[in-house]
This record gives sequence, structure tokens and C-alpha cells, in this order.
Amino acid sequence: VLEYATEHNRNAGMERLKSAGVNVMTSTSVAEVSSWDDGAHNDNMSETLRKQLCTVKLTTANESFEDEGEPENTQLATTLLLWTAGSTPTSIRNAGIRNSVLPRDAMGRILTSPTLNVANYLNVFAIGDCSRPKKVPYPGTAQVAMQMATVASWNIYATLSKKYSGREQDSLKLLPFSYLNLGEMMTLGTNDATISTLGGIELSGPAASWLRRLVYAVRMPTPGQGLFAAVDGSSRKLARGALRNARRKSKPVDWK
Repeated sequence: VLEYATEHNRNAGMERLKSAGVNVMTSTSVAEVSSWDDGAHNDNMSETLRKQLCTVKLTTANESFEDEGEPENTQLATTLLLWTAGSTPTSIRNAGIRNSVLPRDAMGRILTSPTLNVANYLNVFAIGDCSRPKKVPYPGTAQVAMQMATVASWNIYATLSKKYSGREQDSLKLLPFSYLNLGEMMTLGTNDATISTLGGIELSGPAASWLRRLVYAVRMPTPGQGLFAAVDGSSRKLARGALRNARRKSKPVDWK
């Protein structure tokens, strides 16, 4: 769970999942989803819910180095199956960037040089989680993309200057990208978050949620956007907090 997150954020995420009653099964994949045995369900169950009944066949890999036997197969009877498959398929046969002539890795990321331009297509630059400038990919986070954007914008300017000046000696040098990890912020719910920073600060809970919103506001491109992000996020948080307090104070309705 949260394989590429910091240890603090990974532990905080696991604690929140466990406190919410979530059973986390790692190294496990869904092998098959089949219909539920008709005689196994509760007769008092609604027709709408009965239509969602299914049996999920799970395959769990053996993580022991001493025992490399066959994976363990289990079946899980469930009344409702929710599948979160992610937004990017792993197949390289896709439209858009993946259907271009640009070199890509197995995950579809465009292979670039350290200066973020593509080999044999030096006027093409790729940044963010669709690019891969080194052997071990950078995390697919916003701060990586924002730092890449600064370097890429300069390198594009340098490339255009060289093209239109026509003189090699007057051309500007392209800068290699070097990632500075400023820390990691992660939302864990409406009023919950976890933060670990470059300075060693580790924080989780409501305070981390407010700080995360403040950091996003400061990182906005313009002061106006930063102010809007701060005010909008704060007002929504306060409104949700007031609504929760009102619900706590409200009395149950007596239907008698």
C-alpha cells in the first residue's frame, strides 16, 4: 500500500484504513468474478442488492523467500463489488501519445534525455508522469511535473534561440533536470491528511489537512489563484465542519 510514499505517510494511510474497518490484502489480484450461488443468499435481502451478489476468486502471491510454492487461491463472497482500475491502462496499444513514433517504455512513458527532450526529436520535450528521463522513474507527483516545467521552459527557449540565431557560439546551454524532493503531502479524507517534509517534519490529522491546503495555495502560479485556492478551500472546510457539528447536535426523529 502506497509503495512509493514515505514511511510516515505509508503508516498513516494504513492506520486510517484499519480504523475504518478496511481489510487490506497485499500481493493479491482478482483472478475471476463469478455469479453467486442462488441458494446462498438471504431471502430477506432486497431485489436490488441481490442483483449485485457475486463471488470473487483471489490469487495471493507467496512472499516468502524460503517457500516459492504456488500462489494461494481463495474465494470471497460479496454483496457488492467496486472495481477501481486506475486511469491509465498498461497496454502500449493506445491512442494519443502512445500511438506516436516517440520512444516509450513498457508503461507508455516517453523516454527523454536528462534535458527532457526526446532523442532524435530534439525539439520535442516531455514532462510529468508521461516522461521518463532516467532509468528509475521519478514519482508521478505534481511537484516533479512543476520542477520539470521550469527546466523544460528554459530548454525550449534555448532551443528556439539557437534555431533563430543561426550561430552555435551564441546558443544557450540546455539544463539537465535535477529533482529536489520537497516532501510529500497526501489527503486521507475530508478533514484528514498526512505530510512529511524535506526538513523532517511529519504531521497527520486535521492540522495536516489545513497545512496541505495552505501549501497548495502558496504554490499557485499567480497571487490571485493562490488567494482563491486558500479562501475556497478554507470556506468549504469550515462549512463541512459546521454541518458535522449540526448533525451531532440534532436529535433523532420520533416517528411514533
